[in-house]
Amino acid sequence: MPKRAYYKSLGLPNNASQDSVRKAHRKLAMRYHPDRNPSTDAVTKFVAITEAYDILTGKKSVPKASDTRGATAHRTPTAEEYEARAREARQRFKQQQYREQLENERYFQSLINGRKWRIIRFSAILGCLLSLFIVADYFLPHHFSEGKVVGYSLNQMRGFDGASVSRIETNDGDYFWVENIRSTLYSENENVLVESSWLFHNPIRIISLGKTEDTPFEINLNFYRIGWLLALLFLVPAYTVRYKRREISFTVLYHFSYYGINALLLLYLLTGYRWAHIMSLGFL
Repeated sequence: MPKRAYYKSLGLPNNASQDSVRKAHRKLAMRYHPDRNPSTDAVTKFVAITEAYDILTGKKSVPKASDTRGATAHRTPTAEEYEARAREARQRFKQQQYREQLENERYFQSLINGRKWRIIRFSAILGCLLSLFIVADYFLPHHFSEGKVVGYSLNQMRGFDGASVSRIETNDGDYFWVENIRSTLYSENENVLVESSWLFHNPIRIISLGKTEDTPFEINLNFYRIGWLLALLFLVPAYTVRYKRREISFTVLYHFSYYGINALLLLYLLTGYRWAHIMSLGFL
């Protein structure tokens, strides 16, 4: 039988990888295993896909054509021979499952032991604290600092909720993305108050100081606008540590926590001197 026929038995193209062969065999073996499938064709199919797997993974070589002639070259196996082949196929499938279990266990142990897991556990504690601080920041008093608008760029992009936002520069060198800007902010009343949260000093709005009336302008495209989302994301490492199961979902959470959430934690803490604001409890 040509090798491509064995690929066809597993429903794979001729250039399929070894990993694809293993996955296809596992899927078909679970479907046609005699202990699971009582149909009369199940054993035949199970033996065939096991043989294809053994040959395509190098455990067996492709059978050579017999030199014999006549009917004996194509003799139908007896019931005893066929039962023996089925027992061998079942045994090989059990061995394969055992090897996969060992590999999965070794991989799981490599995830929950070592430097990366210690970092995730530290991120779990840090993330819980930051989530608590972010929520508290919505209820604490606000800071107000005086400034002056020295530059602006109108209607440059769209904000989180689709609002038109423009960039404002103050005399302190800070930039803010402000919603629905009007001339009162950049030409009539250049003196402003910048309102920010207490703990992280996240900017909330700019207040244009008029002679008779003050005009507030909401600041968009900042961490304060997505604080509730950040609070939930920062809890992912803690959920990962608590979840810790031998499942693919844990592997996804593990890598998302290590690479995604840790990067977001560093970005949040290192921008805007938030780490210093936390250390001073918002006073600096």
